[in-house]
Amino acid sequence: MTARPGFRSARSARRSFLTRLRGGWPAYLFLLPTLLLTGYFSYYPAYTAIVRAFTDWDGLNVPTFTGFENFGRALSDPVMGQASLNMGIWVGLGLLLALVTPLLVSELVFHLRGRRRQYVYRTLLVAPIVIPSLVLLLVWGTFYRSDGLLNSLLGAAGLPGLQRDWLSNPDTALLSLIFLGFPYIDAFNFLLLYAGLQGIPEDVFDAAKIDGASGWRRVLTVDLPLLRPQLGLIAVLAIIGNVQYFVSPLVLTSGGPGFSTTVPALLMYFTATRDGEYGYAMAMAVLLMLVVIALTGLSRLLSREGR
Repeated sequence: MTARPGFRSARSARRSFLTRLRGGWPAYLFLLPTLLLTGYFSYYPAYTAIVRAFTDWDGLNVPTFTGFENFGRALSDPVMGQASLNMGIWVGLGLLLALVTPLLVSELVFHLRGRRRQYVYRTLLVAPIVIPSLVLLLVWGTFYRSDGLLNSLLGAAGLPGLQRDWLSNPDTALLSLIFLGFPYIDAFNFLLLYAGLQGIPEDVFDAAKIDGASGWRRVLTVDLPLLRPQLGLIAVLAIIGNVQYFVSPLVLTSGGPGFSTTVPALLMYFTATRDGEYGYAMAMAVLLMLVVIALTGLSRLLSREGR
């Protein structure tokens, strides 16, 4: 039977796929170790977490199947509710910090006169990336103490009424952790936006200048629309990172005072390592994974609608 012109038969398409597969076997062979290691270290732990989330497991003995009990417990746990609220605040403010500050700084550096000046400022802003983040956390922990630098500056400015122990006060502890290092510049976000600005043709800037678009008007009408792919990528990475982040609450406050700085990822960590309830912790991990997928999908959807 002869295939109609313009249509390939399934047999022909299968033969073509096998031909391409045989022709590219050396490349697939080199990719095989990477694929196997990625599967073992990334996908297998995720599969294990999903399976063990439906069990009562202490990490040592044989797990006992409990169905959706762990998920029901997590959704009705008031501590998990407080942690989820903290995470929502953290994700919202973290998204603004990840987008606004690097965008402003990249605009300022990009429009500096002279490539040497741009190079110097770019190097100064990226150089702190070599400092271990734990060191920065400990330094900022001293800034927030009752006798730290922040209270000293407030006293020198004649604002002693604002002085407090920032990390021990339930009203200020969470915001203190979120704005830790502010106004910091995330080097990766800065470089991504700076590279995006460099990728805009000079003709576009010249045309905008002729049309009278300069300063903030040029940023809003030219730069932001053309930087949308970079901004979308930063937003997705910021959401994923902030949902999973728990290092600074673990190091500086241990989730306290009370549960004012507890986030779901930290609660999951304590549930597994301190309480030995690995099955319940796996259920929290699965819920966090679903939240990340939902927020990432929503972010991508909003990004596509804006195009």
